[in-house]
Amino acid sequence: MAENLITTSEIKELIANGERLPLAMDSYPSRGQTAVQELYQTQKGKFFLKRVSERNHVECQIDVQSGTLAEREFWAYSFASSIGIPAPKLWLFDELTTVQVWFDCPDGRTYKKSTGKMVLDARNIFDCSTFDWVTGQLDRHDANYLYDFRNGLIIPVDSAHGFLKYEGSLPDYLHLFEIGSPAILKRRISTPTQKRLGELSEDNLKKIVPLRNADEANAFAYRKRALDGMNTIQDLLDLYRSKR
Repeated sequence: MAENLITTSEIKELIANGERLPLAMDSYPSRGQTAVQELYQTQKGKFFLKRVSERNHVECQIDVQSGTLAEREFWAYSFASSIGIPAPKLWLFDELTTVQVWFDCPDGRTYKKSTGKMVLDARNIFDCSTFDWVTGQLDRHDANYLYDFRNGLIIPVDSAHGFLKYEGSLPDYLHLFEIGSPAILKRRISTPTQKRLGELSEDNLKKIVPLRNADEANAFAYRKRALDGMNTIQDLLDLYRSKR
């Protein structure tokens, strides 16, 4: 499906004419803190609609004037797309509502409970860890990423808790990789995502992620600069833990 060619108005029409499906709230990311979560089967696939509430912002201490959770989710998707992170296509309906292409993959928590150990790819872990560091993700626990078990890839989802003025927390998948693959931690890694990120100027960043709070914008630019010279997964682990 060429979802990149689908406009926001077309998505709205697809959902209006689609079939609403049952949603297992205990086995899909971003459960529990959102006012509305709905899954639709349409002529062009499944789409997940999420609408946040004022309470969501209060509980998460998000200043809506600086960027709502929905806007931050969209900015995270836009940034991921610009550097080649495999995030599902996402549309911003309004300042509180997003719609995302549904991926039929388990989240990390579900996979670990039902199947066991995940086989992780070092380059994918390096790229996703880089993305989560730059965006300052605070909530990358094991239900906030999908696991493409066919290809052994982590897919970040529910990335709304980012772009704040302080650094994020160590992602669950990175901690798992550290435990399961110690021999690879100091292996030098070079990826297209790393190259694309290095080529982005601060002006590029501002266009992709139009932060309205100066402190958040400065922190975003700082986190990008802090990645200079990071070439191994151990480098990223040290960066997360030093919060330098």
